[in-house]
Amino acid sequence: MGNKAGSLLWRRMRILLPSGVTDVNTLLTQQGKDFQDMSSGVAGSQDSGEPTLGVSGTAAPAPGTTPVSRIIVIPMSPLALPWPTVTHSEPYFHTTTQTVHVTFTNSSESPVTINVLFWDPHSIDGPGMGHTYG
Repeated sequence: MGNKAGSLLWRRMRILLPSGVTDVNTLLTQQGKDFQDMSSGVAGSQDSGEPTLGVSGTAAPAPGTTPVSRIIVIPMSPLALPWPTVTHSEPYFHTTTQTVHVTFTNSSESPVTINVLFWDPHSIDGPGMGHTYG
């Protein structure tokens, strides 16, 4: 999958998660980050507009930290196993890589492989809102 104008809005991944915490670089980024002008007046979002790519920093935010991320994390088949042992953080914008990261926690003592879709809905899809994952 290629980037267009320096942006990447979705990525499907197969990820091997060891036991414990794993930070995943989704490679998602959007060059035009002026989301507040996309649909001003949306209640519940930052700066009266679209949710951002997430909290900016170098580590996953604490559960419930706002602003929420516009990035959607979608578990994909097979769902029965191993997803019951996996949780994830709110997506966040990593200031070093300039891409969106998500931290996964595998509570199993064994490594598991998950399939997941990361999606940054483009503003052309319309305004958006969200609650934190945590």
